[in-house]
Formats: sequence, C-alpha cells, structure tokens
Amino acid sequence: MRLTAGVLCFVLRNSHVEGDFTSKRLQTVPAGIFDNMPHLTFLHLAGIPDVEELPSLSSLHNLKYLALVILNSLREVPSFEGLSKVNSLQILEAARAKTLPSLAPLTSLTSLGLRYRSAICCNGFISGTCDFTEFQCLPKEGEKYPMTCTGQRVSAEDKARLDSYGDAICLNSFAYDLEASAPSKHTTDELCGGIMFKECTLGGVQGICFNTRMMVIECVTQSSYITMRKLQIQRGVGDACDPAVEAWLGCTI
Repeated sequence: MRLTAGVLCFVLRNSHVEGDFTSKRLQTVPAGIFDNMPHLTFLHLAGIPDVEELPSLSSLHNLKYLALVILNSLREVPSFEGLSKVNSLQILEAARAKTLPSLAPLTSLTSLGLRYRSAICCNGFISGTCDFTEFQCLPKEGEKYPMTCTGQRVSAEDKARLDSYGDAICLNSFAYDLEASAPSKHTTDELCGGIMFKECTLGGVQGICFNTRMMVIECVTQSSYITMRKLQIQRGVGDACDPAVEAWLGCTI
C-alpha cells in the first residue's frame, strides 16, 4: 500500500494516519507529499512499521503537533528544520532509527515524549551507555531490524532539553509491548462489543473499553484511562455517562 500526494490537499489542517500490525499496511510515503500543505497544524503518523523513509517536513511551517508512532523500519527521523511552531512532539516505538535530529529548530516545544521501543533510548545515543537489558530494549526474536549500539551522541544542548522532560523520555523499564497489546477479536468484540467505558478484564487485570488514538474500541488495562474517565464523570465533562455501563466508574442516575 502506498500513500499518494493526490489524496491530500492544499487546505488540509489535520492529518491522522493510523495503521496496525496486520499484513495490509502502508509501505511507503512518497517524497514531497508534505511540500504543499502550508495550513497543516496536526500530523499523526502511526502504526506503519514497514515504512523505511519519511519525506521532508520542512515546509510544514504551521505544524503544531507531530507524532511518529510505531515506525520500526524508519531509518532516520526527518529533520525538524522549519518546524518552529511545533509545541508537541511524540516519538513512540522507532526501533531502527539510531539518532535524533537536532532539537534546535523546535523553538516552541513544550511537550516531548520519547517512549516504548526506540533505539535512541537503548543504544547509547542519549544516555551515553548502550544497554539492552531493560524491557523496552530487550532483543526480540525475528525482529527485522535488531537494535545495535552506536558511537554517536546527542549534543549537550539537546541532552539538557531531553532531561528536562523527566520520565517522558526513555522510560525503558515500562513493561508494555505495543505489538503484543494490539487489538484482537478477543480484546474488541468479545470483551467490549463496541461499548465505550464498559468494565473489562484482560489477563487478570481490570481494564476499560476505550478507543485509544481513534482506533477500534478495545479493552485497555492502563489505569490512566480509568482515572481519566472517572474525572470526566466527577467534573461533568466529556460524553454524558451511562449508569447502566459506568456505575463502576461512579456514574449515577
């Protein structure tokens, strides 16, 4: 499957591309596809583990949010030149890219996350020590591009910026496998049946039926989603709660 420039247009403001771990997934993103999108402010590219190269982002001068998620074949993260308005950058599960481009162009950045199985968090580029012993860095059998150590190091300036974001950067001990937790018939149809906020149990752990990243409704066991919904109900924000489904979250008639 190939994303073509004709699909998108000059006036586009938001682009959310979400793939999965099945065999029918995006293979390439053509060069120049972002060159004529001057109004784009939101770009989320996720679940495209076969894509090896991304085109230049340097023409996206109005971009404010950039997420690169599950790009395990990506050779390198594209330059951040031209992205001075980006205030949120999230890079999750980029297991092949050995380095990170300079953060200097990101002058408006207020939110930064580098998480899950990303080579830059394990190979010594950021920490200075190559370590493949923590959960997110452990070798995976059959992995197309196994992580390897690198002698390259992040600049002192970028290291200081990364350190300022605390646990949002390279929490390698976090025991959560994105591929293993991908939606399945059991976690979607059988446990949730399309009902948002329903209580569910997966692997002996309490969960909530939710559609993370605008995906299918499935049973997720991260406690933060349960906490979030409880707060929404308490404060009367978000979707109106249904006591028949959400009594366990504090919803009353």
